[in-house]
Amino acid sequence: MIAVVAFMLFTVIGTLSHELGHIAMAELLGNDAKLFYGSMTSAPKGYWEDEDVIAFQKFFEDNRERLEANPTEGEKLLEPYFKPIQEKYPDNPKRSIWITMGGPLQTIFTSVMGLFILHFRKSKYQSKFRFLDWLGVFLSLFILREVFNAFHGLITELFSEIQFYAGDEFNISNYFGWNVWTLPLIMMIIGVVVSLYVIFNVIPISYRFSFILAGLVGGLSGFAIWFGYLGPILLPIEI
Repeated sequence: MIAVVAFMLFTVIGTLSHELGHIAMAELLGNDAKLFYGSMTSAPKGYWEDEDVIAFQKFFEDNRERLEANPTEGEKLLEPYFKPIQEKYPDNPKRSIWITMGGPLQTIFTSVMGLFILHFRKSKYQSKFRFLDWLGVFLSLFILREVFNAFHGLITELFSEIQFYAGDEFNISNYFGWNVWTLPLIMMIIGVVVSLYVIFNVIPISYRFSFILAGLVGGLSGFAIWFGYLGPILLPIEI
């Protein structure tokens, strides 16, 4: 049960820290950024105070259900609001891709930090598995996000009529002119290798089965609770 709760918490922590990676990069590049419960957005300084942006957001909020129910009609209705904003704040693809890279870089950094903790503990202390070891395990398994993103993209490819890949890795591959699957597959392989190493080479065998079971139960429960209920209550919904 402790492991289930830990997986639930780290699912939320992993989601938010990933978005904070995007935000950190955006702020570093001089943008203002906002955090939502499952995503983030950023814009040039002064964007959120612009009267056209405020009018656009108000119209969207007042008509959210109608716009989301019919995207084609919604695009036409939003165009008069969005066009002047786009003229004042044109897209900057180079800046956008750096912000996109901020999330995966944060995920990779956290995983490497967890692996460093495990290596330090293994090389310096030959003792029972303790709190610091478990912390290293959970941090290193942040890389499972890369596995999930690729798997989600694969499900979309196989079962969806509209080929839309939402993961950062797909967008990065597309920006550099690669096949959209290039970076997702590379990161998925790295994620699988790291996860198998941690689960079958680091975690004591006496904990292994219950840990895997807790990961399935806690990870899925944490995802469902955060995105289905708790997240929209504690943090705003993206416009």
